Amino acid sequence: MKRKLKIIFVGMPDMALVCLSNLLDKGFDIASVVPPKKNHATYIAFINYCKSKNLDIIDFDKTPNEENVIEKIKELKADLGVVCSYNLKLSPDFLSSTRLGYINCHPSLLPDYRGAMPYFHIIKNDEKISGITLHFMDKDFDTGDIIYQETFDVLPWESMGTLFNRTNYMLSDALIKVLFDYEQGIDFKRTPQPKGRVYKDAPKIDGNFKIRWNRKPEEISCLIRACNPFFNALTTYRKTQAKILKAHPVSLAHNLKYGQIAKCNESNLIIACQDGCLAIDEIQLNTWGIFNPMEFYYTFTPREDEFFE
Repeated sequence: MKRKLKIIFVGMPDMALVCLSNLLDKGFDIASVVPPKKNHATYIAFINYCKSKNLDIIDFDKTPNEENVIEKIKELKADLGVVCSYNLKLSPDFLSSTRLGYINCHPSLLPDYRGAMPYFHIIKNDEKISGITLHFMDKDFDTGDIIYQETFDVLPWESMGTLFNRTNYMLSDALIKVLFDYEQGIDFKRTPQPKGRVYKDAPKIDGNFKIRWNRKPEEISCLIRACNPFFNALTTYRKTQAKILKAHPVSLAHNLKYGQIAKCNESNLIIACQDGCLAIDEIQLNTWGIFNPMEFYYTFTPREDEFFE
């Protein structure tokens, strides 16, 4: 038995644009779109995209949970809602405004890394395996019944940016699969999330992190990759703030103080840490620009008695 889904789409770029464009390309019926708040940085770009596709838009003043928004959705008699990267909590009344409820696209293997920033915490915690989850929504964030999960290896060089992009497209493809299966007569297989277990969370972060050179180089490297490119892993060089964009651990024995330059030449900028060193591949020094080791060496002529702090 074939079923044609009528969908309410709720989301924020970039995940929302990836998933929404794929739904449209595959011919799914988007009854209306609920955008971000009007003062959100992505609002105008998202609205312009929706208008370019002649999509109906349901705007709101302060929250999508406003009664008039919910009534507009109910009037459309939609079958299902899809939520992608939305930062506003949706009320039980909102979540009951479609016949089947709302499916959320989440870039981790729930129940691990519930929360606003799984990409960052997965990289920072040096996870070797992660994945994606589609789940029905309930009154709490990321706690509803799971309908689809897929795992993958987190690559050794993975950054927040590569994980962000990879999971956006994986979620988009997974969404098409489960919705297409439902339209072909295959019902959603709902699996409740485990209760009472201890899981890793993914809280929102402020985006600025001071590098602690008394940590192991592997730990510092994970932090730098977790920040790249959206957040800041910061240090100080010659009393000037610097942002480390790319680095990797090296097993170089030393008896130097933490943060001291262990080696500097045309090919290397290596800083002493606990139980090893960190080789800096790209560094941004305030407004001076971004430098690789060779450019840094010839621009600043660093000395091996200097410190990053």
